[in-house]
Amino acid sequence: MKEPAGREKGQVLVAFVLTATFLLAMIGLAIDVGMAYLVKTKLRAAVDAAALAAGKVAPQGEVTAGAEAARFFAVNYPDGLLGAQVAAPTTVVTEEDQSWNVTVSATALLPSYFARAVGTRQFVVSASATTTLSPVDLVLVLATPERPGDQALEAAKTAAGRFLGNFNPESDRVGLIRFANGVEARDEFRIREKRGFDLRRMQDYLAGPEAREPGYAAVEEALRVAKAQLDSLPKPRQSKRRIIVIFAASAPNGMAARFETGTGEAVGALSSQDGGLYPLYQRDEVSSPLRRSALSLNTLPEMDWSGTVPVKSFNAARELLTVANSFDEQKCNVDRAARNMAENVADAARGESGLQGYPITIHVIGRGSKLSEIEAACPSYGNNEKGENIMRRLANVNGVDTYNANQPSGTYFSAEPEEFDAAFRKVATSVLRLSR
Repeated sequence: MKEPAGREKGQVLVAFVLTATFLLAMIGLAIDVGMAYLVKTKLRAAVDAAALAAGKVAPQGEVTAGAEAARFFAVNYPDGLLGAQVAAPTTVVTEEDQSWNVTVSATALLPSYFARAVGTRQFVVSASATTTLSPVDLVLVLATPERPGDQALEAAKTAAGRFLGNFNPESDRVGLIRFANGVEARDEFRIREKRGFDLRRMQDYLAGPEAREPGYAAVEEALRVAKAQLDSLPKPRQSKRRIIVIFAASAPNGMAARFETGTGEAVGALSSQDGGLYPLYQRDEVSSPLRRSALSLNTLPEMDWSGTVPVKSFNAARELLTVANSFDEQKCNVDRAARNMAENVADAARGESGLQGYPITIHVIGRGSKLSEIEAACPSYGNNEKGENIMRRLANVNGVDTYNANQPSGTYFSAEPEEFDAAFRKVATSVLRLSR
């Protein structure tokens, strides 16, 4: 039987009201949920920023990290933003093997408006973020054989100063060494057990002039001193990331050893690029050359002056003449020894393990125009003896002829003065990618 028209209209009206009410409730609920989602997005960004800030000071303890997290959180999410009440975030810091995990958590209470109709008076929105700080122990080794008006050297020092700015003066350990025919490792710029370094003083030091013997490249001595600084920390206090970054203007050509002279033994640096023996910086800051004619160079010492680095190649990459009689033979023997010793130190650094310490990764930046040549005209020297290949060996770059898959692989960048900044940035990116 057909329903009366009035009753049909009434049913339609009821259905419309119910549907409209439902739709309005859903729209209202969607607005509330949308606000809650917006609060969560803002809250997540705030805890991310807080965790990153706290991570930088994590080695100073949980109280300091918590205060830093609260400060950054308040800037990014002040109480009352978007109508939500937010308490101070909680910060938890845990340490393991000289790495710090920092977790920052926060909760916001957002009152509901439309969701009250279904019994939800407020939304509880939470977010957390964790950052890991793995500070580095790093020594920057910079070749600085001063030459008047040498714009390339100035560009290298400027780029190196900017490079240091990538590291945290509070948590990273950074040392600085300069070298030419010897090593200048000032006590104030040494790696120490206490974390942190004086960034401004290092940058000022790099900007200052320093006259040294041009042509020398005592790479072995510089690497040895850098390695010794890193090894001065007992393993429980070491960072897992131990790094040497070296800028070299030429291939290794200087050896630091104890040489026999007509009046006894002399400790100094001898280069295949020059005829004189120069005292090592750390033993005598005054360059007073000792003539080659006063030296007995028919045979070379078996070890460096410290007695820790052999003159012979660890992998027989090149052989020394047992007896070198002519000047050219002696010069080439010194050159071979310098290269052997640099590669020996680098291999020992990369191969450290056990109680000695974590392996050391070596990154190298070289001035391309000089390193693309074979600097010493010695018999048997082929393309593998170009400076750039020696630098790749020091860094253990994947694909180099002496590559060791069991040791950490660093990077090598060839650069001219206008490219030094970019090369240092690439090294910084490689280091920080692994440590942050």
